[in-house]
Amino acid sequence: MNSLTVGQKAAKAQLIAMAAQQQFEKKSFNQITMAEIAKQAGVSKGTLFNYYESKESLFMTLLLDGYCAYFESIITKVVQAKTFELADFINLLLGETAELITTHATLVRLNALRGPILEQGADLEQTVTHRKALYETNERLAQTICQRVISLSVSEVSQLYLVQSAIISGLMNLSALDEFQQQPLVEQDFDHFKINLKKDAVATFSYYLAGRYPTIQLSEEL
Repeated sequence: MNSLTVGQKAAKAQLIAMAAQQQFEKKSFNQITMAEIAKQAGVSKGTLFNYYESKESLFMTLLLDGYCAYFESIITKVVQAKTFELADFINLLLGETAELITTHATLVRLNALRGPILEQGADLEQTVTHRKALYETNERLAQTICQRVISLSVSEVSQLYLVQSAIISGLMNLSALDEFQQQPLVEQDFDHFKINLKKDAVATFSYYLAGRYPTIQLSEEL
């Protein structure tokens, strides 16, 4: 590992992360082993542990880097928007809530695991490094939005993204009350425990935003 350049190390770390994500798209966190990830990435298990000392560290990094990339994509949307006022931003938040759930399901699932599982075994130093990178990206996103919508502050924009994340993660944790270990509890009728994650997350966030910005007309397309 020490003979590799910085660029080569980054490329190998990315290769491992991609293999982990592909595994996570098909299996639950508990079903995935580091040996399977190493095999799919084409590296030895020893090499894998040189980059990530635990499965939790690997998936924590996947989560934080994934959100960095996601926030970068929103920055691009804001910069490219011909007009971008407060109403545009509020409706962007709602649209991106639906987009997160439908297009970035891996991030949503990982974020729900962050507190109860990933932080229990993730390396502190590695987590802090990637969390700092995420914070910096989040700050740039907030600053980009505030440059277009001068009535907003950086702290306010950042808080709105935290609220969005909390709503999605909270509903995600409650969305499988009619299942146990990802298997439906078919012998018991839990119909009223069912949650439509996309619909309910967008609706809940809509109520929050309508209360916070009562003069803004929310989009009815979501």
